[in-house]
Amino acid sequence: MPDRPVLRDVSLDVRTGEILALLGENGAGKSTLMHVLVGLVRPDAGALELGGHAIDLASYAPAVALRLGVGMVHQHSTLVPAMTVPENLAFGGTDGSVGFHPARERARVAELARRFELDVPLDAPVSDLSVGQRQRAEILRTLQRGARLIVLDEPTAALTPGETRALFPALRRLRDAGCSLVFISHKLDEIEGLADRVAILRRGQLVAVQDARSVDARALGSLMLGRDIPPLARLPAPAIPAGAPAAFRVRGLEAPGVREASRLKGIQLSVSRGEIVGVAGIDGNGQRELEEVLAGVRRATAGTLEVDGRPVAPGVRSLRAAGVAHLSGERERGGLVSGMSVAENLILKGSYDDSRFFRSGLVDEAAARRAAIDAVRRFGIEPPDPATDIATLSGGNAQKVAVARELDSQPSVLVAVNPTRGLDVLATRFVHERLLALRAEGRAVLLVSTEMDEVLSLADRVVALVRGRCVPVPDGADRAALGAILLGDGGAEAVA
Repeated sequence: MPDRPVLRDVSLDVRTGEILALLGENGAGKSTLMHVLVGLVRPDAGALELGGHAIDLASYAPAVALRLGVGMVHQHSTLVPAMTVPENLAFGGTDGSVGFHPARERARVAELARRFELDVPLDAPVSDLSVGQRQRAEILRTLQRGARLIVLDEPTAALTPGETRALFPALRRLRDAGCSLVFISHKLDEIEGLADRVAILRRGQLVAVQDARSVDARALGSLMLGRDIPPLARLPAPAIPAGAPAAFRVRGLEAPGVREASRLKGIQLSVSRGEIVGVAGIDGNGQRELEEVLAGVRRATAGTLEVDGRPVAPGVRSLRAAGVAHLSGERERGGLVSGMSVAENLILKGSYDDSRFFRSGLVDEAAARRAAIDAVRRFGIEPPDPATDIATLSGGNAQKVAVARELDSQPSVLVAVNPTRGLDVLATRFVHERLLALRAEGRAVLLVSTEMDEVLSLADRVVALVRGRCVPVPDGADRAALGAILLGDGGAEAVA
C-alpha cells in the first residue's frame, strides 16, 4: 500500500507577537507540520525561514531550532515525574553550566514564573502536580531556554475547563511580551478571543488562513471537515419491563482520594438498561477515584457493586466477566499501550481463557489479526494496518481502537470516563453515536465527564460529583444550573 503524504504543498508564516491557531482534524497534519518547524521531522521538499534567514534543512535539528529561539510544548508532558520544576528546568539545560545549585535555580525559575504569571509549585515533585501545572512548567522550561517562537501542541487536550481558562491569560501575556505562539487545536470554541489568526489544515493541505475575528465556530468546522455535520440522531430507547433490576448499581461506595476533595463519600448510583446516566463534575472531585474503582484497579473501603441485581466482587476480571466494560479518555494512562500494535491492543484486555485468541496461554496471532482487520474496517481506523504501532495513530483513531475493544466484549454495562477528551469534531461524533447506539440496544451506559455539554446532550439522567459526593441535578437543568451545582451551590445530599 503506497504511503499517503502527510503534508502537501503547505506554505505558512507566523508573525512576531501573534497567536496563530492551527486547526484541523486528528490526522490532518498539524503536529507533523510543527515537527518540521522544530526540527523533529525533515521534509521531502520545501524551505524554512526564521527571522528572514533561510535555514539549512539538512543540518536542522531540535537543538539548532532551540538555539534559534524555536521551542515546542508537546501534548504529553516530557518532565521527569520524580524531579521538582527547578530540577527539571536545570536538567538538560542549554547554558553550559556544570552542577546543580538548588537555591539559585529555584530563584531563577521563581522570577520567570513571576514575570509571566505562570503559577507553578516549585518544591513538589512533578508527579504531584495537576495537568495544568505541568503544562505551565513546560512553558517555563521553553521560555528559560530562550524560545521566542513557541509551538503549543494541543495544550488543552487534557486540561479541565478551569485549567484552560487559567492558561489563556498567560498565553496572551507571552504574546504581548513579543513571543510568537502557534496554538494547535481542534476545539473550535477555544479560538474565539484567543487567536489573532487561524490556519486550517485538511488532509495535509492548508485550506484557509483567516483573521480570527472574522470567523465563527460553524464556519471553522466546515473548513476543517469540508462539509457541515448534521445534528446528532437520538434513537428511542427500548421499553424496560416494570420492576426489572438496575443493570448497574453502586451502593454506599467509599474510597480514598488523592486529596480530601476527591475522596469518595457514600456514592449511590443506578443505571437501567437502555439508559445513559451522566455524572458531571469538575476534575479533582473524585472522577479519577470513581473511574479506578469501577475499572477494578482501586480498592474501595466500603460499598457494593451490582450487575442485574447480583453483587460483583471488585477487580478487573470479575467486573469484565460480569459484563462491565471501561472506556477511558486517558488513553496513555489507562487505555492503550504504546509499542504494541493495533491488533495487540484490541485483545489486550482479553483473558487467557478466551478461546478466540489464546491457545494454551499463547496468542493465536492469526486469529487476532483477522479480528483486528474486521475491527479496523467496522470502526474506520486509519491507517488500516493492524500491525501499526498504536503510538503512531492520531488521537481520534487511537480512541476508535479503544472503543472497538470495549464494544467487542458485548458489554451489558459501559463505564465511559471523558471518552472524547482530546478528540476532534468527527471523532467526538463517532464516540457519541456509539454511546447512543448502545442505549438503543438496551445496554446501560454510565458517562462520567467534565464536559457539561457532553453530559447534557447525551444523558437521560444527570447527577453531579462534587467533593466526592453525588448531588442531584433536576430534570431539564441547563448549563447554568448544572454549573452552579458543580461549583457547590446546589447542596450535597446523596443520590439514591
